[in-house]
Amino acid sequence: MIIRVWTCPLKKGAEKAFEEFAVREAAPLMRKTEGCLDAYFGIDFSSDPAVGVVVSLWRDIESIKSFTGGNWREPFIHPTEEPLLAEKPKVMHFDLIGKL
Repeated sequence: MIIRVWTCPLKKGAEKAFEEFAVREAAPLMRKTEGCLDAYFGIDFSSDPAVGVVVSLWRDIESIKSFTGGNWREPFIHPTEEPLLAEKPKVMHFDLIGKL
């Protein structure tokens, strides 16, 4: 299993719109993708600007590719989300080494 962590500073004032996008569009889209085991969204309000984060758990890299369109090492940016972002997102991948 693969843990995918996506982070990005948000534009000033875009926090509520990012939250709405995550709940209404991104979470359902990700969770219906075959191989996405779960996805969590958050905002770090202590940063200036605030930082959005998506932590998702995937069965394997092929599952991530089916979501991202193939280039799984690059951040996936939904067209609705793009205007909310202050810069290009960063993405990291981790092999799950244990379960709680």
